[in-house]
Amino acid sequence: MDFEKIARQLALPTGSLGVEVALGMNRLNKFINETTYDLLEVSDSDKVLEIGLGNGEYIKNILNYGHDIFFTGIDISGTMIREAKQKNDEFIKAGFVDLILASIENMPFWEETFNKICTVNTIYFWNNPYDALKEVYRVLAKDGRFILSYRPYIEGQSLDFSQYGFKEYKTEDVTSLVQKTNFNIIDVKRYTEPPVAFKGQIHNLVSEYYLLQK
Repeated sequence: MDFEKIARQLALPTGSLGVEVALGMNRLNKFINETTYDLLEVSDSDKVLEIGLGNGEYIKNILNYGHDIFFTGIDISGTMIREAKQKNDEFIKAGFVDLILASIENMPFWEETFNKICTVNTIYFWNNPYDALKEVYRVLAKDGRFILSYRPYIEGQSLDFSQYGFKEYKTEDVTSLVQKTNFNIIDVKRYTEPPVAFKGQIHNLVSEYYLLQK
């Protein structure tokens, strides 16, 4: 598949190509997703929000962390919301999952609705990062946990998507951004991911995880 076509789908997967790209992203992002959910420390009766859930492949993983977990996912892609609803139909009917078309900058929730929030590889596409984080802070419960996960720009190592609508972030960029908000930085973790194949090459990508608290 043409690299440029893939790259331009990442911010807003659309149509049949968007569906195909999302499947590829599930494979590429397996480690960063699973690590994020572990760090979120989901447990019984938690109210979890994932911002930018993609096709919902990993919703079942979150629900398996305990009993009576309620999961809400938002995405700006109608294609992804449709795919996620199909994949998780049984959980939706059982009342454990709600999936909504919405953006991080304007979430349709009351204040302090969720005690656990995460987002994986979405920061590159936020129109106004400061306002986005303020909105997350608003809907996060007091003492709640927010995990912001992404792959920092490292010259010579990062996948180059900058010309396709991505804003590249270095660690110091994200730290500076978060420090402008009311979030407390509990920890910042960095891992080298297992090798993955992309564009005919093997990559050892690096991912970072900001553990934030209200």
